[in-house]
Amino acid sequence: MLGRVTPARLAALACVAVLSASSLAVLYHVVDVVGDLTLFWAVFLGSLALAALAQAVRPRYALAVGVVLLGAGLSAYVATAPESYARSLSVARVADDAVTLLTGYSVLRMVNVLVWALAMIPAPAFLTWYFALRDRYAPAVGVAGLALGFFVLTGDSTGTATLVGALAAAGAVGLGTLDSHGATRRQLETVGLVLALVAVAPVAVSVAPGGSGATFSGVDTAPTTSLTSAEERIGLGGALDLSPAVQFVVRADRPGYWRVGTYDRYTGNGWVRTGDGGSLARPEGASERVTQRVTAKRPLSAMPAVAEPVAVDDVDYRVTSGGTPVPENALTANESYRVVSERLRGGQRALYAAGTDYPDGIERRYLQVPDTTGDEVDALAANVTANASTPYGTARAIERWLERTKTYSLDAPAANDHLVRTFLLDTGTGYCVHYASAMVVMLRAEGVPARFVTGYTPGERTGLGTWTVRGVDSHAWVEVYAPDTGWVRFDPTPTGARIDAEQAALEDATGGDGGADDTNEAATTSTSTSTTPTTTTPTETTTTTSTTANATSSATGTRMDGASGPTLPDPRTLLLWVAVALGVGAVARRLGLLERGYRALWVRWLPEGDPEAVVAGAHERMLYVLARRHRPRETGETVREYLDAVDAPTPARRLASLHERARYRGDVGSDDAADARRALRELRGGNARP
Repeated sequence: MLGRVTPARLAALACVAVLSASSLAVLYHVVDVVGDLTLFWAVFLGSLALAALAQAVRPRYALAVGVVLLGAGLSAYVATAPESYARSLSVARVADDAVTLLTGYSVLRMVNVLVWALAMIPAPAFLTWYFALRDRYAPAVGVAGLALGFFVLTGDSTGTATLVGALAAAGAVGLGTLDSHGATRRQLETVGLVLALVAVAPVAVSVAPGGSGATFSGVDTAPTTSLTSAEERIGLGGALDLSPAVQFVVRADRPGYWRVGTYDRYTGNGWVRTGDGGSLARPEGASERVTQRVTAKRPLSAMPAVAEPVAVDDVDYRVTSGGTPVPENALTANESYRVVSERLRGGQRALYAAGTDYPDGIERRYLQVPDTTGDEVDALAANVTANASTPYGTARAIERWLERTKTYSLDAPAANDHLVRTFLLDTGTGYCVHYASAMVVMLRAEGVPARFVTGYTPGERTGLGTWTVRGVDSHAWVEVYAPDTGWVRFDPTPTGARIDAEQAALEDATGGDGGADDTNEAATTSTSTSTTPTTTTPTETTTTTSTTANATSSATGTRMDGASGPTLPDPRTLLLWVAVALGVGAVARRLGLLERGYRALWVRWLPEGDPEAVVAGAHERMLYVLARRHRPRETGETVREYLDAVDAPTPARRLASLHERARYRGDVGSDDAADARRALRELRGGNARP
């Protein structure tokens, strides 16, 4: 099998490789984000080597090896999971977690995702290539397709990868079938043409009158998503919208940055909040109390508050793993809540005397940088902070350097894969998310734990103890961890340039009247390439450069690290499941997989009934097994002639004799029926000898 070379076989194997890569690309990205890519290659190449060595093994033993590999990997994941997760582990918990993942929970949100990703590589890689090298393309495509389908449902596979994987799956099965029947060049060209037409069809639909206007490859400019929404995952980069519309009004003891969300895992083109479920907690260091009454002026899916919120009243809410409250249901216009915060005293000075004895959990979560960010970024961070001897000095050096050397612009170009690397080393132009993301990555490169934060600047004072906050006030900044103190805010975005841009947007929308009155939603300054309206806070928004998973809290609950269960997916997800199920069913029927699946069960279901029926059923199954292993019985060929031609083993001949007795003499009894079952079992097990 390994040495046979034909054009059709090479093309079929190439399609299998593309399909396998489409699913493994997600795991590659995960390992890149949270670990060392050498681990990915070591596990993947080891799985391929095992697949090559296992070619002499029968399929059922290979499947057993795949199950063992998967079981061992999941056992390693559970063994290294947080203690709280291990204590609550049960069959129901595992089932709930599986449903959660299949309803849009991005795997990047899993706290222990590195071990999980490495555990998921061996089984599908081994089984895919075990079957492919044996020219059994249907099961190879089935294994790789299931892996890809899983990542489609978690939201981690891009539209492009999904389309390419689907085309590769069709190509592998089609080319493999042609290869087994001695394909001609014309037949191969026909298959290639069909695949090309399928690939081009979405483009033709999108440009036709009445088309959607977006192709599958258009996922690189996904619909806009609010920077200050409560989503667990946000994409970054691209053009920016600034809305002058009033978002909320705050009555408070004193103003502050109104924090909405914190994010710990940087993916290269976005941020993810890992884990689920947290609690409101005051900072470890000295703090002062700030009481706020926040009134929404339009629907809000977030609950802005000064850090650190410790108590919330008048609205149902949950707490994210970052310690921020989120409403259970979107706040309606004029709905309000009261929040009490404990603000860290001293501001940035709180970091001045802090040491570097960071807790293990803080280091694991807040020092992560993707492996492919590159050594150049590390070298730049080291150069900028060369004269700094403390975490405070490091943070101030980076903050000042970004303010001085980078250019603020709402028209910053989108980054393809690495927002920070592009911003720092290439364009040098960006807005708040570029500055904040860059500072977090540079701090982490220097061993200082930091996280990305979204929210709003104080807004406009419009009365005694009252601040009006508009969409133009939405912002992103940095929080640096100080041991025994808490999270300290830094803001590397140039203040003057940001305020000028906000004021210009407000004046453009109001005709020069920058008053505090609510501004018409339609009067917005837009440089975004997307026209999709936001459904949460219509504030500072970005077009993403990657597929942003809608991992909504209602669908995910807290199942990966918390206690609540999942809810039903939204109608669009259910519709996707129905479409996928219908498509899989149609393909399976077209390829004969349903018939083969039925036959696989049928041949293992030993006949029941009177002795004659048992012998007849066992005889029919014997002929099916031999046809699968050798060739079907030809027209006019007697059973004895057929058994001699295929050199049938003894159990098959014993069944043939029993069938002749039952048919022509009718004197078979219960002992003969039991013998027929034994013979079929021996033949089916493949241990019989001629």
